[in-house]
Amino acid sequence: MVERCPRCGHKFERAQGFWLGSIMINSAFTMGLFLLVFVGGMVVTWPDTPWTGLLVATLLLNAVFPVAFHPVSRTIWVGLEMAFHLLEPAEEIAAAAHGTGDWSIEGLAEETSRN
Repeated sequence: MVERCPRCGHKFERAQGFWLGSIMINSAFTMGLFLLVFVGGMVVTWPDTPWTGLLVATLLLNAVFPVAFHPVSRTIWVGLEMAFHLLEPAEEIAAAAHGTGDWSIEGLAEETSRN
């Protein structure tokens, strides 16, 4: 993942340990999907549940899904973080210094001069 948004310049990792939230989201989705597949597999195949097949399927799921879902969980976490913890003025200035178009310092200056 890039350090900053190429459009607005927002720095994704705002503090040390910032990505722990995305790991929590990834773990929750993985656990939920595991339970869905495991319980669903048991319900669909009951009473002759193929335990070995179910074990292999859930192990593969738990190995592949977190890696594939990692970028999505980071995106969800950044969105949640931005919704609950707005940028500080210093972060806005730093983002504008790296932004492009309307999101750059020049674009923000034009917008404030229009108002």
